[in-house]
Order: sequence, then C-alpha cells, then structure tokens
Amino acid sequence: MNLIYQYWNGNVRPSARAGVENMKAYAERIGAEYRFDENPNYFIGLNPNAAKYYDCFRPVFDEKFHKYDNVMFADTDVFAVDGLEENVFDSFDGEIGMCTEPFQPKQRTITLGRITSEKDEQWAKIIKRKFGVDLPRNEENLLKVYNSGVVLYSKSGLKKAKHEFMDFNKYIQLVQSIDSFYTLDQPYLHAMAFATSVNFVELDNGWNSYIHGTKDKHNPKRRIVDHRDANTKFVHCQFPGADDMDADQLWKVVNLSRDQWGYDI
Repeated sequence: MNLIYQYWNGNVRPSARAGVENMKAYAERIGAEYRFDENPNYFIGLNPNAAKYYDCFRPVFDEKFHKYDNVMFADTDVFAVDGLEENVFDSFDGEIGMCTEPFQPKQRTITLGRITSEKDEQWAKIIKRKFGVDLPRNEENLLKVYNSGVVLYSKSGLKKAKHEFMDFNKYIQLVQSIDSFYTLDQPYLHAMAFATSVNFVELDNGWNSYIHGTKDKHNPKRRIVDHRDANTKFVHCQFPGADDMDADQLWKVVNLSRDQWGYDI
C-alpha cells in the first residue's frame, strides 16, 4: 500500500485547501491512501525552523508510516493536472526520490535574490567537510538543485533515513552562518540524500513542474517562469500571488495556457 502525505502549520489558506483536495482526489484515482495533518507540530522542542518546516519528515521519524511500501510527501501548493491517472509510484525504483530544478543552477549565478550560486558553494563546502561527499553538479559544473515539494520514499528509504539522517538542530547549527534558507527542509534533505547510504534517484521532472517568480541582473523586473510542458503531471505553484488564489484560479494555472488564465500575474 502507498500513501500520499501533506501537512500545514497555522491557519490553512484557501489555496492550501485547494491543493489538499486536489491531491486527495489524485490519491483516490491511483488507489493510494491519503493523509493530511493540520498543525501536526510533531517535532515540538526543536529549533523554530525545524518545528515549522520539518514536519514534512514525519513519515521518516514516525514509524507508523513505515508500514507503507512507499510514501510521497507533497507541499500543498503542488497540484495534479486535471484527470491525471498515471501512478507516481509505478516507476519509482529508489529509496528516496526528488526532482531537480534545472532552471535554478544557472539562474542563481545572476539572481537578485538572496539564494545565490556563491552561497550554494559555501553550503556544499560545509557538507563536504562534514560528510566527505561531493554534491552532484550539472553539465555546466554548477551544483544541482533539488526541490523538496515532491519527495518519494520507499519503506527501506524511510527506515534508513530514520537511523542515518543528521539531527535537525545539529544540521541547522552547521549551516546557519550562510543564510536561513540553507537551514530549511530542502537543503537538509538534499544534503542527507548524499551524505547517507540511501539509494537516491532523480524523479522525472514532470512530477514537479514548477511555476515561479524570478528576477536577475539582466532582467530586474520580476517575471513568471513557467516550466510546464507536454510531460507535466504535477504543477508546483510557487509564483507571487498563488497563495491568495482560490481553487478555480489555481485550476486555470495548472491546466490552461497562460493566455487562457484570464488575468496577468
């Protein structure tokens, strides 16, 4: 049996409710169980960053989840395209799987944001010193970026991760001098995927096609980058304003071309 897991801490926004209903319906279509935890606060007593963002790792550390053959965690801003019936678990052959963000490595060399390639390199050096591992790079020798909005775990992956993943607070203390971003769940999981013995695999990027906002030195005006294509299965709505949209608006974003959305973002 497989499970799709989501959670939310705080007051659940309508946009998040829309994501929950969408993913619950997808789970039903593929015959998976579904679980949504509202304000789980499973890791009470940890660093505030861990308490807020690290509940995505509850399936790793709560052994009640280890009865499943596979577990998928998804952010609540991830939506299955309309009527999707392809089973995300069918082609999963690793112990932990995530999609890359192919746009980000080069973008971070010119970004006007606070997450830069220079900081990525600082972070990778800390991980190298601590664990003796070189994090993977793309063909341009830039550090790959993995997105934790969709993460797959096998049963063995969950068990290995529970015993081998670094203590959250110790990890946060290790990297907090760079930027608070690197203390969050995504860089943590990226590091642990290669610092431990788990069999990590890159998922087909169709399982996490993201729409996000960006700006850079060459184009300082914020713009929307849309990575959907014919292979898109899940759409990750990370762009400014998405959190304030209702279910109908988000359905258009996920399923229609931009010229059919009826508004400009």
